[in-house]
Amino acid sequence: MNLIARIIADHPWIGWCFVIVLSIPPALGFLGCRVAESVPATWVTPETAAALTEAEETFTLNAPLVLVLENEDFFRPEQSVAVHAAAAALREMQCVRNVVWIGDIPEVSLLGHVTPILPDADGTSQEFAVARSRLIEHPMAAGSLISGDGRTTMMLIDVEQRENVNAVQSRAAAILNPAAIRVRATGPLALHGAHDQALAEDHFRIQMLAYTVVGLLAVLMFRRPAAIFVAGSGPTVAVVWTMGWLRLIGQADNELAKIILPVLITMVGFADGMHLVVRIRQLRAGGENRRDAIYNAVQMISPACLLTSITTAIGFGSLMWSSAEMISGFGRAAVIGVVVTFFSVVLLTPLLANSWLSDRMHVVSGKDPVTLFMNRCTGLIEFSSRQALSVTICGIMITILCMRVAARLIPDDKLTDRVPTSSEAWQTMRDCDELMNGIRSLRIVVSWDDSKGRTDVWPVIKECEDLLANGELAGNPRSIRTCLSVFKGSDKQHRSILASQLPNDLRNLFYRPEKHQAQVVTGLRDQGISAHEPMFARIEAQLKPIEDANPGFRLEIISDVIIEGRVVRQVVEELVHSLLMASLIIFGVLAIAFRSLRFGLISILPNVMPLAAAGTLRFMINDSLGIASACSFAICLGIAVDDTIHFLMHYREERRLGRTPAQANRNTFLTVGTALVMTTVVCTLGLGTVLTSQLPAHVNFAAMGCTTLVAALVADLLFLPALLCLFPDKSSRVSPLKTLAAKSDVG
Repeated sequence: MNLIARIIADHPWIGWCFVIVLSIPPALGFLGCRVAESVPATWVTPETAAALTEAEETFTLNAPLVLVLENEDFFRPEQSVAVHAAAAALREMQCVRNVVWIGDIPEVSLLGHVTPILPDADGTSQEFAVARSRLIEHPMAAGSLISGDGRTTMMLIDVEQRENVNAVQSRAAAILNPAAIRVRATGPLALHGAHDQALAEDHFRIQMLAYTVVGLLAVLMFRRPAAIFVAGSGPTVAVVWTMGWLRLIGQADNELAKIILPVLITMVGFADGMHLVVRIRQLRAGGENRRDAIYNAVQMISPACLLTSITTAIGFGSLMWSSAEMISGFGRAAVIGVVVTFFSVVLLTPLLANSWLSDRMHVVSGKDPVTLFMNRCTGLIEFSSRQALSVTICGIMITILCMRVAARLIPDDKLTDRVPTSSEAWQTMRDCDELMNGIRSLRIVVSWDDSKGRTDVWPVIKECEDLLANGELAGNPRSIRTCLSVFKGSDKQHRSILASQLPNDLRNLFYRPEKHQAQVVTGLRDQGISAHEPMFARIEAQLKPIEDANPGFRLEIISDVIIEGRVVRQVVEELVHSLLMASLIIFGVLAIAFRSLRFGLISILPNVMPLAAAGTLRFMINDSLGIASACSFAICLGIAVDDTIHFLMHYREERRLGRTPAQANRNTFLTVGTALVMTTVVCTLGLGTVLTSQLPAHVNFAAMGCTTLVAALVADLLFLPALLCLFPDKSSRVSPLKTLAAKSDVG
């Protein structure tokens, strides 16, 4: 860092040349140059989703879009005509591959005569009343296509793209609204659309809000426009450089990188920039000229900034071990952002300070509210030093208690946890969960070889139905056997020969004999993976004996809920392992950087406690741990350790000057502590702007991040000084003359 300090202090034009050179690659990225193609950022691997896609392409019972229709009474001529017309109009749309609704359920005679159960406009009141009672209790419709009170019905729409959702809903609403039928949309495509819309709305708003908050806080703390400009220029340029680099290397489409990364970079960069500005102001206020203040500040602060960048990059980099491209891509983007931010802040902040901008930015440095506050709080650091043993024991007990609470978190995720609760798609899905069996599905796909016939298949399908019928959280199972209930008479489900007489559209929902496949389907409510996991495990365990008893058959349980559950569990486990690895590496790096195993061990408590506190907060809000929340642990570890590094760096310098541990703690508290409070307030409120996001996952991420930052400040200003006094560095003893000089400086 000596070379960088000399260049910036004595040859600033060389430093500006470096800034220009570093700006070229990001500029090329914004101009459209690409050195790599854009990588699709998804939560699941293509292989994981392949099985579900294959099942959806084989059978026609798929519902990526669900239109929920509501009316006091659908069984009247006006409403019946409107719904029939809407279904016909949707089937004519090129983007719609299939439509399933109660009007498709017929009554079939043994002679093949097909009669719709739901009458058209010519139906009598009695016919509509009969149709109502039959459809509400019909195995093909009850709880899956119509609610028990008959006031809500669903149209299952197989649509190709989420861009078609609005067109389909608008087409249906134009026909149904005049008949007083309310039309709402939900399902995976509608939910993903609501997610994307909220993401787009949050992208610009949250960034502007964060920058505004940071700017106002800077005005309040520094009071001098020059100091604000110098401290804020580095992180601002870092955000631009980072986004340019991500565009250049094809990593700019990651959802987390779009929303969270710019805010994180701003917070991390502003923290380092603030440390530099605070130290420059302190040195200038102490009588040093501009050149010496710049040189000494860079010499003192840049090593800590480098070390914090390394540890933060390790915390972010641990995410790259995830098998989910969304997580690993965010880890790569974050590492790039941290590296870019270090160079931006270390170069730009002192270069700007080494100009006329710094001539008066130190004039009110002793009168800012944070400095005055820290001067009044010296009793805190003195208490921590005097009662080192008690404070340390208290810190250890709090950490252990929080860790025990955090260990009770369960990997879990819900589809509705990723969608704004104010969106129509979210509210409609919740209504479907309450009124029906839910819009999510669980399938058992039955496959057989050429040696098996229809009479062999029917008993296997029946056994699969029985398995799903015992699911406490699932709806009534439907299969090709259920379809046979459309035939007049009773006990037709066992007569497999009737399958050939079914209309093709109805048969293809569950049965494809030409492909030697059938499916048994049941509805699932969006109650979380942990709620359904016992049922999934039971079904999977019981499918194996059925396969063994029926050679030539293969049974496979498929559901997007299962896929998500496995992804969440795998990703969370990977993140926990990577977090442990990153923790060990970070503490090892600290021990090596400070050349002290003692410092490495001492730093464990003040950095583990904030993570445990964040985990405790998450458990108090919700005992589930989603992917976004798990990510925040690794990210917060990298951020939380920054405060510890800055404190230890200055503490070590104080000890080298001959101060006692208590004196070194007090001086560090007044110098570095001032910057730590400033950066924590700025970072917490800046990251806190993400709490205004419409997406629950982002809100959870921000809540845990803010908790970590606040807990890290408390740990570094209360528990870390106690540890340093309880386990002093005996090698730091100096001559009595230096000790006397140190005492006179303090006095």
